[in-house]
Formats: sequence, structure tokens, C-alpha cells
Amino acid sequence: MLYAIISDIHANLEALERVLADAKACGAERVVCLGDVVGYGPRPAETLARVRSACSAVVAGNHDDAVSGRMDASDFIDLAGDAVRRHRDSLAPDAVAWLRSLPYSVRIDGALAVHGDATDPQSFNYVESTDDAAANFAADSAQLIFTGHTHTPRIFLTGGSGAVYAIAPQDFAMEDGKRYIVNPGSVGYPREADGKCMSSYVLFDSSERTVCYRFLPFSVASVMQRGQTPRRIRRGILAAAAAAIALVAGAATWLAAPRPAPEQATEQSDAALVVERRTVAGLDGRGTLHANLKLERGSAPAQLRVRCLDANGVALSDELHPVKASSTKGLKIPAGAVAAELVVSRLESGSAPQIKSFDPQLSAK
Repeated sequence: MLYAIISDIHANLEALERVLADAKACGAERVVCLGDVVGYGPRPAETLARVRSACSAVVAGNHDDAVSGRMDASDFIDLAGDAVRRHRDSLAPDAVAWLRSLPYSVRIDGALAVHGDATDPQSFNYVESTDDAAANFAADSAQLIFTGHTHTPRIFLTGGSGAVYAIAPQDFAMEDGKRYIVNPGSVGYPREADGKCMSSYVLFDSSERTVCYRFLPFSVASVMQRGQTPRRIRRGILAAAAAAIALVAGAATWLAAPRPAPEQATEQSDAALVVERRTVAGLDGRGTLHANLKLERGSAPAQLRVRCLDANGVALSDELHPVKASSTKGLKIPAGAVAAELVVSRLESGSAPQIKSFDPQLSAK
């Protein structure tokens, strides 16, 4: 059986239809959704109806539970909280009841599917580190576990030694003696990576025991609200679209108000020094951010710039850190921050640093 495993649609009907069409063209026989059908996006009712008609199995996400009332959304950031209220008001009673009835996990030909993690699917914990993955492998015996929630495509792998490794999204065939956690990424609200923003999902062939990633172009306009909405909510929606633009471009300056010419010139010249950048989204103004930057032995030193942004794309903090070998120090996230941009640059008078690894992580809150 060939399954399309999709996740984190967030009321983005345009992105969903593109993914469903691609899955059909690839021969997918069934579609499984890992949750967050609603939340953030512009078309909750139509998206929910399409998921109900297209998917053979759907698990509940935290935004689904918030809209259905099974979960308290009082601690959601303003943008997410506004979407919860807007979506709840726009859905018919039977649609809300359907969200409320969704299971927290399903089995797919022996594979486990959850939104957050396997240790406690109803709590919507994140699987972001090898420690998180190890706890999931211990919590369930499935050889293959599908998780969503982070919006970031990623694979965790373990074998006979018990060590857990994080690897980049890639196609693979399952091997005896090895176990896998696969995050397909997000259909409707993907994160920027390597200067690109793509809707993603995976194809799982249960007969051939293979997993293949699919990446499709993402339209920033697809996250913008249509029609007339109250001014306060409209501001939040525009902020969401602006945040998506920032993730696509990898440049927070697109979100801020026009700056004086000298500052713009400085940022343009700085761009020529940039070696690599990462964006971490999903912050809620708490916790600690670790750059997890390591340079190759003998590399030239680097400069690490960390900017934390609010929902409007305004920088709440802007720090520069010289890096000679590595940077693992925890950086406190300011209140109100929803995303962070980390940029590695060479020094103006120096050679480009050689990066061994660069994997920013948000510590447990």
C-alpha cells in the first residue's frame, strides 16, 4: 500500500490541493494526516472538508484541539489565539464535533502516526532532539513512527547500538534492526531552510518498506486571509503572511518598517559576508535557544548574529557573538518572540569560516 503522509496543513487549501494532486500523480492509494488541519490559515471550513473527503485517517493536532475546545488555548500567542477564535466561529457544529472526535494516534500497516510524540500523544510534545527521539523509541515498539508538529522535515534513526542520530530528510528503505522517526514537514505553513520554503510530505510504501520525501513550491499568498475581517484579526493575518515571507526570504528586514538609508546599506554589505543562515520558528517568548554551531578544525573564525522577532517581524533582540571553534551557549528568548534568525558570517578582514555543523535547537520550556 502506498500512503501519502501529510501534516500541519493549517487551513491552507491551496497548498493542500497541490500536495493531494502530486500524491495522486505519484500513485498514492491512501492519505494520512498527522494533524493541525486548522489554525493560522485563511480557509478552515473548506480545508477541513477536503481533508475529511481525501484522508483515510487523521490524528488530532494541538490547533485542532484548541479550535474544537478539547484544549485550552489561553497560552497561545496572539496570532495563534486569534486564528483559534476565527476558525471556531467559521466552522459548522458538525465540523467542530469532527475535530473533537479525532484520535491522538493511529497505526498504519505497523507504523505509528501521531502529531506530537509517542510518549504522550495528547500532550503534543515536540520531537526536536536526539534525546526526544530516544524517549519516543522507548515509548513505542513500532519500527517506524511518523510525527509532525515542528513543521521541519527530519529523520531520527537508531540501530543495534542504541545510539540515536538526526539526519537530513532523504529517501530510504527500512532495514531490519533499525528504527526510524520521520517528520514529513508542513503542507500549509512550512519553515524556511537553506533559503527555500517548500511544502513537503512523504510517501510510505508499506510493501516495499520505503519512505520518500516530496517537496513542492509554496506560495506565500496562500496564507493570507480573503475577504473582510475585523481589523485586529486582519493585522494578525498580515503578520502571519509577513512571517512566511521572512521565512521564505530568510531576511527579517522585509518585515520591519522602512529603515534609514545608512542602515539599509550596512545590511546589504553585511549580506555579502553571510556564509549560512537558519530560521527557528514556533517560539513563544520562553525557553533557551542553542545555536549548536561548530567550525571545522583550523577554520577561520566566524561571527554569529542572532535576532529574535515578534509576530510583526520586528527584532526584539539583535546579538553578535564571535565564534572561534563552536557556539553552544544558551541564548535567552525575549518575551513576545515567535521566531529567531541565526546568521553565520565571515569577519570583514577574514576568510570564510568552514562550518562542520549548524543545527539550532530550542530547549524544553
